[in-house]
Amino acid sequence: MITPASAAAPDAPAFAAAVEERLGATREGWLADRRRAAWDAFSTMPMPSSQRDEDWRRTDVSKLRLEDFHSADASDETLVNASRDRRDRAIPDAALLIDAPPVTRIDQSDALTAAGVVLTSLDEAATLHGDLVERALGRVGVGESSFVALWNALWAGGAFIYVPRSVEASVPVWVAHSVAGDHAATFPATVVVLEDNASLTLVDDYLSADNDDQLFSDAITIVVAGRGARLDHCILQQWGAGAWHVALHRTLLEQDARLRMFGATLGSRLQKSYWQVLLEGRGAEANIAGVAFGDKAQHLDHQSLQAHRAPETTSRFALKAAVRDRARSVYSGLIDVDREAPKTDAYVQNRNLILSHEATADSIPRLEIRANDVRCGHGATAGHIDDEQRFYLMARGVPLEEADKLIVRGFMDDVLGRVPLSGVRELLGELLDAEIAGHTQAGLAEASA
Repeated sequence: MITPASAAAPDAPAFAAAVEERLGATREGWLADRRRAAWDAFSTMPMPSSQRDEDWRRTDVSKLRLEDFHSADASDETLVNASRDRRDRAIPDAALLIDAPPVTRIDQSDALTAAGVVLTSLDEAATLHGDLVERALGRVGVGESSFVALWNALWAGGAFIYVPRSVEASVPVWVAHSVAGDHAATFPATVVVLEDNASLTLVDDYLSADNDDQLFSDAITIVVAGRGARLDHCILQQWGAGAWHVALHRTLLEQDARLRMFGATLGSRLQKSYWQVLLEGRGAEANIAGVAFGDKAQHLDHQSLQAHRAPETTSRFALKAAVRDRARSVYSGLIDVDREAPKTDAYVQNRNLILSHEATADSIPRLEIRANDVRCGHGATAGHIDDEQRFYLMARGVPLEEADKLIVRGFMDDVLGRVPLSGVRELLGELLDAEIAGHTQAGLAEASA
């Protein structure tokens, strides 16, 4: 049972058994202290409110009853095999870490190990590489929000990747986060430390079967990239139609570090996902792009932050979303420029395609600039399929339905071209084609057998 203070009687157990289990497994030390502090913070924090919290004004989680969920206690072999097959389709040579609590499995990591790269569960890393884990987790406060506090208290398993100085990871790493079982709760974790001039290609894949099981996912990714480090990062979210998904993806870039990140959102009942990049060193650069497709009654909320903390930093953000039926897309993005960050060059863009009368899209790009000599801008659009484009195709013999499919795919294609991995790009293209054709991609069909 998970029960936040705002939804429970004062003497409610508030998932105390799970917390004590985590603390017992952690033993003593900084991590046990961190878990306890996080649980204390969560126990005193109210759940987000669409009436009270501006950040949540367009996303209502009042129907999320955490007390109805339990920690996932068994992995599903069908789903594990489906995760492996999915990796094989996209990047067959990638090392694979399957994060399906209570078991973590790692395949094809020998080449990385030979180069000094550490690929293991976050649980094991906290014991064997405590200083590195503490360094990374320290970039997320235990009480930043109720969901962050809950994650800090209850994460288990997870993935940890460490790339030493000047080492280029020879193969990509594919991290498959999966969960099965009605009313199962999962706390996916990916923590990455790249030393100076190191490089890595990473895929975070969140997936469950395409059924209506109620799931709760509270996920955090933390990346610390040293001077001159390079990271290509893809995030694929394909939870089933009954999932509630809250996520924080935070990347910290030191001097001359480079990030290319792509996110794809297809699944879940409701998602609230934060994509954050903190450009902390001179010359750091981030290029972030994503696609989202919502249908039925899906609610997909993306929040982005491009925080420029040093001079001569560059960031680009572009998200394209399509919604139909009664689905809703929400986007809020902030470019935040410190006084110490002159010569910042940043842009944020969100474009939305509305495919039915009941679908909606909200877009709120913002700028907060406290430095001189910067170049920053934003753009947002929302609209329906262009009648002239439709007429152009139909006049050349393309049936109406096929014309609409071509227009929607064309709308997505330029952003899809920014996926840094060709195999992942092809996989996403197939998933989008199926979605556009009317076959919802909330959950993995082959995992439901």
